[in-house]
Amino acid sequence: MLKLRYLFDNRDLALMLLNNWNYDKKSLNMLKYFRISANAIYPYKHNEEIYVLRFLPWNKNIETEMNTEINFLHYLRKNELNVLEPVLSKDGKYLLKKITPWGEYLVCSFKRVAGEQISELEYNDDIIYGMGKTLGKFHKLSSKYTGYQKESCFDILDNAEVYAKKKLKKEKMVVLNQIDRVRNIFKDLSQNVSNFGLVHYDFEPDNVFYDEETKKLSIIDFGSSIIHWYTMDIEQSINSIKAEFSHIDYERIKTIFLNGYKTEYHIQENELELFPVFRCFDELRSYINLKDVVEEAWDNEPKWMVDLRKKINNKILKIENNMNKVV
Repeated sequence: MLKLRYLFDNRDLALMLLNNWNYDKKSLNMLKYFRISANAIYPYKHNEEIYVLRFLPWNKNIETEMNTEINFLHYLRKNELNVLEPVLSKDGKYLLKKITPWGEYLVCSFKRVAGEQISELEYNDDIIYGMGKTLGKFHKLSSKYTGYQKESCFDILDNAEVYAKKKLKKEKMVVLNQIDRVRNIFKDLSQNVSNFGLVHYDFEPDNVFYDEETKKLSIIDFGSSIIHWYTMDIEQSINSIKAEFSHIDYERIKTIFLNGYKTEYHIQENELELFPVFRCFDELRSYINLKDVVEEAWDNEPKWMVDLRKKINNKILKIENNMNKVV
């Protein structure tokens, strides 16, 4: 998630950046359906087809990672996985670095995938099975790809340790103990090209679309992708489905999802037993990120910022309670 100061609707900035692409002027009212979290997303139309503009503040590492992501999407599309299609700007580039009155930004655009978000659909076994199958195909392709430059899970743990030592007080030792525990388990875990590589890290019902007409699933939003064990994606995905369809038995969801996955790619059965460790990693990463997001504070903050800060602090407290239970 971006810093709080970036989490507001900046329509002028969006329009300034959008002018680098072709768009239908009559579609500008669609910009009000923006979404901002790890980056800003603004929808628009060109020739009556829907596209999304995506941008975030520039830094060198992010630029490298976004170029990796775009190249990876081309690779996935070439191998017939349904993912977002990167769109060339007016001057023939997929990724632009732009100086604006609000600072330097990285901006790109994608053509919207077909169908509806799974989170908006009625639950059924075929969709959950299809999610598992799609993730398996994605991991099979990822295992053959070598052109990525992304953070690894070990980088994230190292950065979390630095942050905890420098910024945390009351929860410092709990967090550091959790980091050491997860790192030590990861170090002992088998790591090779068949089980370790670029994962989506946000493969959940909001980021998977289902097209009723073609019966095909598509994946969006690779912005959170990192280098990790593929089992991390499996755990995170099943956990998100459980949260989305809370009335369905967890073990039933897990079985259906894994059955779909196995049709495309193998599963490291011993890693499935480490689901709690992968969940702990995810909570550690979220915790450090959320603490960093709310670190800045200002006098007379607008109501949306006060409400969002309260919501984030509640998430932080929930994760702290979980970590204390483990310790």
